[in-house]
Amino acid sequence: MDRIKQRKFPKVKELADVLGLVPLLDVEMESEIKTQSVYRVGYELNGFFSEGEELLTNVNVLGRKEISYLERMNFEKRREILNRYMSYPFPALIVTLENHIVNEIVEIAKKYKKPVLKSNNKTIEFIRNAKFYLQKVLAEEILIDEYILLDVYGVGLLLTGYEDARLGATVELLERGHKFITDTRLKIRNIANRFILGSNTADKENGDSHFYLFGKDRNDIDVTTHFGIKSTRKEKKINLLIELEKWDEKKFYDRLGLDELHEEFLGFKIPKVTLPVRKGRNLAIIIETAAINYRLKKTGVNSAEYFWKESKKLIEENRENKKRGLVVNDKTSMPVRYIKSRFSLNVLNGEEYLDTKYITTTGVYRPSLALTGYFDMYGEEGYKGLQLFTDTEFKYLESISVEEKEKNLERYLEEDFPAIIISGVKNIPSYFLDKIIEKNIILLETKLDRPSHVVATFSAYLENYFAPSASVHGVFVELYGFGVLLTGKSGIGKSETALELIHRGHRLIADDSVRFEKGVIGDITGRASKLPYFMEIRGLGIIDVKALYGVGAVRISKRLDIIIELQELKSEDYLTAMDYQESTEILLGNEIPKIKLYISSGRNAAAMVEIAVMNLMAKRMGYNSEEVYLKELKNKNYRENN
Repeated sequence: MDRIKQRKFPKVKELADVLGLVPLLDVEMESEIKTQSVYRVGYELNGFFSEGEELLTNVNVLGRKEISYLERMNFEKRREILNRYMSYPFPALIVTLENHIVNEIVEIAKKYKKPVLKSNNKTIEFIRNAKFYLQKVLAEEILIDEYILLDVYGVGLLLTGYEDARLGATVELLERGHKFITDTRLKIRNIANRFILGSNTADKENGDSHFYLFGKDRNDIDVTTHFGIKSTRKEKKINLLIELEKWDEKKFYDRLGLDELHEEFLGFKIPKVTLPVRKGRNLAIIIETAAINYRLKKTGVNSAEYFWKESKKLIEENRENKKRGLVVNDKTSMPVRYIKSRFSLNVLNGEEYLDTKYITTTGVYRPSLALTGYFDMYGEEGYKGLQLFTDTEFKYLESISVEEKEKNLERYLEEDFPAIIISGVKNIPSYFLDKIIEKNIILLETKLDRPSHVVATFSAYLENYFAPSASVHGVFVELYGFGVLLTGKSGIGKSETALELIHRGHRLIADDSVRFEKGVIGDITGRASKLPYFMEIRGLGIIDVKALYGVGAVRISKRLDIIIELQELKSEDYLTAMDYQESTEILLGNEIPKIKLYISSGRNAAAMVEIAVMNLMAKRMGYNSEEVYLKELKNKNYRENN
């Protein structure tokens, strides 16, 4: 199997265009940005320069705190430091403040032909937005062949191995309602070190014709034509690899799912299952079972009795909270033990405090100016988060006098941060360890040795944990790979509509109260506010969708793509233009497409929801049925009149 590595590097001018940055001097902005990290300038302002990636490849940022620090220097020292700083080859400097110091920076930057750009956002907001953009465009990627990527019950499934069996199983899976991404030139990308994404790379100029299943002897299958637009997706997160091989009577095959095998793609180990192929085996059913088994491992298995007891308890709590108008957010803090366990960190001190010290912010900070003795605006900048120490911090401490080191370190360790993380340090100085033990500070050690990698990896996890959230009353379901929120007044039939959609093969995420969170890459994801998989159906009471319809009928979470508001149709005119209204709704800062569907006793709400979602899917793929109809109607009238 050939794996062709690809990497595209954005230029500074592209970053400026995307984030709305304003150039402050007329120089070329053709330098390529080759790292996802954004470096907030620190030690350099005190004249301490480290030959690390921060000044060589990272985009640099100066905020209000740094500008204030520079203002306090005398003129000669400031120009000396700025001249040396600008001589390093970092691609661009972003400032978030305008004053005479910035003008001085621009003057010196001009000598070095260094782009300086102004952001109208706050420093932290700019860094967040820049990270989102750079994580997307700088994602490491490869191209591979001889793999088919499918979406089976919401699981991104790579199918490889025995070709005839692979093609036959894929056709049957498509007939059973699963979705096809590609079977040639599959592009796999590493998304922010969180997951790998597979996508179709065929030429998309000709509508949907790029969804082809390539058979032997050029017996190619146009998936869109044969199975419909609902059977395709452009991309999917990859979760599971299945390799098909001819049955070998001499080989021992373990039972499905028992072997802990993996294959690595871009540093991610993907679970791998080997399926033997022989006559009489229904591969599509076995592959579905493998996908469901993967989902079971991820969701956990609980007894019906547990679900029933817990559901009654939580439903009662929800009702009481609604009566009081209370919306509970239980993600305001994280015990340090969570981060220790999640990243297998080594505890050097403070094991007894792991459950009593809490992380309350997403930042991972290097002490930078604090170790120089500058603590103005320290609390304002959010330094209540995890602290990162590398060789650079210890080298800086060694570069100053013993008295200054003692004073600055003593003052710094008085701050109430949750823990210090050590990265890439072989020998931790005894004076530092003694202070840590004396002040009962949690000291952790990570195996990650690149500062940017530590910050990016830990911040991504914390951003996801502390993501902005909102609770919405409605039913959240997945249709054809789309996350659909059904809303409407109480009694309109949201849950009943969702139940019929589940009968039709769609999936439930949450009923009644849906919690939406804005993730690290900007997507809004929804899940049940409390206990998942339960629905309240009038006349039936509470039902366990997972127990009744299986794990393939539910999902833990899903990205929100569209809101459909169900409203009662009071007019008897079924051809009224008010039946289908399109608009948008703002949720957690994102603009979400919204459709109003008018329903009545003579209309099938589930079928109308399906059609609305398929129409949205067609529009996103460049096909507008209304425009095509009007064009054909115009051509027909022209032919009849000429």
